[in-house]
Amino acid sequence: MKKIWMLLVVLFSAAAFAQQPGVIKLTAEKLHARVREWPYPVNGISVPTNAPALMWPATNGSANVFPMESGSAVPEDPNIGNVRYQVLLATDKNFTKNVIKSDVQAWAVYPLHQALQAGHWYWKYGYVLKGTNRWAWSPAYDFVVDAKYAGNKVSPPVSEVLKRNEGPHPHLWNLHQGKDDFYKNNLDNPEAKKFIAYAEKLMKEPLPDESPVRQIDTSGKTGKVLAGLMDRMYHGFGDKVGNPVRNLCIAYYLTRDKRFIEDARRRAINLAQMDPDKNWATRSDFNNGAVLEALGWFYDLGYHTISPEEKSLFQKVMVKRAKEIYDHLPNRFELHVSDNHVWQITLRQLAIATVALMGDIPEAREWLTYMYEVWSARFPVLGTTDGGWHEGNGYFVVNFRSTIYLSQLFSDFSGVNYFELPWMQNLAYYLLYSYPPTGTSTAYGDQWENLRGGINAGYALFADALTFKIDNPYLNWYVQQIRTDHPDFFKGTDDYLFFRLLNYDPNRNLKKASPENLPHSRTFADIGLVAMTDNLARAGENRCSYLISNPFGSSGHGHAGQNAFTINYKGRTLFGATGYYSNFSDRHNLLDYRNTRAYNTILADSLSQRIGEEGYGWVPRSISGARIQYALGDASNAYGSIKSEFWLDRFKQMGVKPDASNGFGDPGVTLYRRHILQLEGGYIVLYDELEAKRPIKWTTQFHTPFYKMIADKTDKNTRQNFEVATDSGNVSAAVFANAPLQMTIHDQFAEPAVNWMKLTDGDKLREYTSQWHAGITSPAAQKFRFLTIIQIKEGRPELLKTIGNNDGLLQLHAGGWNITAQLDGGKTALLQVADSSSLFDYGSSNLSLSGEKYRRQQAGSSLLLELQNGRLSRQEVIDQLPEVARYDRQK
Repeated sequence: MKKIWMLLVVLFSAAAFAQQPGVIKLTAEKLHARVREWPYPVNGISVPTNAPALMWPATNGSANVFPMESGSAVPEDPNIGNVRYQVLLATDKNFTKNVIKSDVQAWAVYPLHQALQAGHWYWKYGYVLKGTNRWAWSPAYDFVVDAKYAGNKVSPPVSEVLKRNEGPHPHLWNLHQGKDDFYKNNLDNPEAKKFIAYAEKLMKEPLPDESPVRQIDTSGKTGKVLAGLMDRMYHGFGDKVGNPVRNLCIAYYLTRDKRFIEDARRRAINLAQMDPDKNWATRSDFNNGAVLEALGWFYDLGYHTISPEEKSLFQKVMVKRAKEIYDHLPNRFELHVSDNHVWQITLRQLAIATVALMGDIPEAREWLTYMYEVWSARFPVLGTTDGGWHEGNGYFVVNFRSTIYLSQLFSDFSGVNYFELPWMQNLAYYLLYSYPPTGTSTAYGDQWENLRGGINAGYALFADALTFKIDNPYLNWYVQQIRTDHPDFFKGTDDYLFFRLLNYDPNRNLKKASPENLPHSRTFADIGLVAMTDNLARAGENRCSYLISNPFGSSGHGHAGQNAFTINYKGRTLFGATGYYSNFSDRHNLLDYRNTRAYNTILADSLSQRIGEEGYGWVPRSISGARIQYALGDASNAYGSIKSEFWLDRFKQMGVKPDASNGFGDPGVTLYRRHILQLEGGYIVLYDELEAKRPIKWTTQFHTPFYKMIADKTDKNTRQNFEVATDSGNVSAAVFANAPLQMTIHDQFAEPAVNWMKLTDGDKLREYTSQWHAGITSPAAQKFRFLTIIQIKEGRPELLKTIGNNDGLLQLHAGGWNITAQLDGGKTALLQVADSSSLFDYGSSNLSLSGEKYRRQQAGSSLLLELQNGRLSRQEVIDQLPEVARYDRQK
């Protein structure tokens, strides 16, 4: 198996220090493979659990394969579905002691549903083609279970889960045992009464036909464009026709009024007669899944009303629709970093239908087994423990319903409270820091621009749903703030109403705590995000800065924006990404919106970072101080020619070559580390360390998606200035270097944004307007440095005074701050920011604060000293790896 991982510790020669150096350079081609390429866990790592999930690459029986996700134009390997696996574990290399042997299975994950004893464990997997007995076995891999995890609760085996779901109907939501409690508990629930009145009106609605949700002219359209427009015409059709069935079933269990379940039955039969082979209406994966889910709700909750003939009809239709989803999952879906459509929506839809069919359809046992095993091994698929979501907040919203309802569903039939997972517990902080209730979001990833108006109902209702399961006073404060500012968000019949009804407690008393005493910044290292604020409780009135350097790369709905920054002020994005999401991979998406061209980061020789998992970044360091917030991003691995077969296929489909003519290729970047500091008083400082294999031009970019940029004159060509014309304060930027700089400011996209999908905001066609961009470019240099100082002020901006500029060492005075930076790329990097009570230092040996001398404890560290109320706060940090690099690696 190809070696893809190596860690190289960069050695520094520092005569005064003998400590271990603190800088780590990653040389892995990727940290997260699009499809699993190496087994886990291996190389004797100590796993952070007593029951790890074992994972390995897919095979077709003769070679490793890398299957594409659902909907890809690349066909599946025909033998993927014919492979069977088995796993062996033991406490010795010969597999004779404490042996654990799996059943034969069709998928490439094996979560251990039993606590392993502390110590060394060995494991291997074997595979065989179905119908043969010629097993091939992998080498033996090893890992260590630490005794400190001995008491961790372990999820139950599949056999117990299946047993819990084969009794009398209804199976879903524990309603067989809990239907009386559900009924009684909601008798006086005002929201239940309002919903019942809504359901009364719903019964008067006519049965739906298979007409488009919206009319779009497709004349002359072919291929991918035609398919996209047809999907757009019927987008949301499945929910439109399926939700009434679900809602009428819920109304029946709230009231025991048979009229509701009879009307649900009438509508379910109508859905069962819709044929995706003859009409587009229910053909797409989302619409097919929505109809399947609706049938599952009625089949299970209305089981006692179904005639034998109807039962046969429902089973036939549901099995056909379920197989459209399930047959493309085993030995494929579980291996993907994220097969988005399945995780977002169709896994939930299939799970609900499968639980409904348990005991009646034999295949349902296999379907539920598979989903439970993959859920146990992979959730949360685009995060680990820190609460973040790698694709950004724009597309996170598409996962909300599945996050809530699948966590409830799997908790119901496993007995494990999935809302207690570390990721779930930290999710409250991710919401709070990345999308504050009176602010705006991080401006990263697909559909980020949908959040530009501040908090929306989707996030409000999701956060509110979490409060029913997660006891966090800051989360409760978050929701209360939104309720106060946007009471209209909470007045409708929304997607989480049933979840609230299931968990309704009339005596619920939520404790709230303002986040004003939380740290000013928080790091979500697993997704490569650092959020920095002046005052988290008043984010809508002040500055919020974000550094993005993503270990997932530009996978899925993520973008090639490693080491990009976003700055929000008074609830608006000052500096952020630009462009518009019309389609996952149209020309504007590939050449601008998803591209590095759209982000506040560096173009290397005018070339974008890689699109794909190979173009990754990471956050080695961060410090949260009282007056200074700091983060360091490393995008040294982000550049190079595109290698991802998935993305090469997307380029091919669009007729775009990923070459230098379109801004792609390998500029030979070997180092790109960006330091960012948010200083009290309205200053943001950037310091970029840049190196390449040969002299290249470096372009530092700035984008203001909602404001105009205006160039300022400067008397030195080693400095470029510009202002941002805003309606909320004065914003200016100055960029310094040790060589002449050229600045270009314009309002054009590299590739025009065209709303060819006819996307709308309400009834209004979405308008794609021009946005402003600045590029400041160096002469060709193998090593280069930029220093950027951004001011965001209520009043007049301060003059930046040059105190000294000798031998590349620039010294500036900005407000009350003294800033020193080494801009000569041939000399040791240095950045120091200080005033009378604070000192940040990276790279120097002259450490003095308030007349006292200090020494750093570790070479290559970043150090923050702050005097607060006569006491010294000292924080010194070196590089720390994200979880994927610590645990899931191949040596």
